[in-house]
Amino acid sequence: MAKMFNLIAASIILSVLCSLPVTAHHSSTYFDIGMEVVHGDVTVIDFQVENPHGLLVYVVVDDEGNEVEWNAELPSANFSRRGGVIESLLKPGDKLVAVIGEPGLPGRTRENLMRLTRAEFPNGDVATFSGISATYTRAGAE
Repeated sequence: MAKMFNLIAASIILSVLCSLPVTAHHSSTYFDIGMEVVHGDVTVIDFQVENPHGLLVYVVVDDEGNEVEWNAELPSANFSRRGGVIESLLKPGDKLVAVIGEPGLPGRTRENLMRLTRAEFPNGDVATFSGISATYTRAGAE
């Protein structure tokens, strides 16, 4: 009887643990969700749609005229591709009108890292991102 009780208790505990949301990896504790970084007129260095996160590496010119490299984290490949954000969307040398995101917190992420929330293309297309989704919208589409 005791073995049966232990087996049932263990099954219940395991079921409860498996049903809890897994948020540690996608936690917002690494980004300042109350702050927004906006970079205009950026040049793409690299663009990867992959797991566990996609990555946009780009250069922006700062107020002193220096080129500064930034990394913008995207959702995972499956979320990005489902929303129309695919590998061929950007290539090195491409320009973006704006890159917007939540900056990494000092001491928790490397310098010049953000979680990308929006990318605006010269033709008016827009890509928007959350931790678990992406949407690519062509200019004029509703």
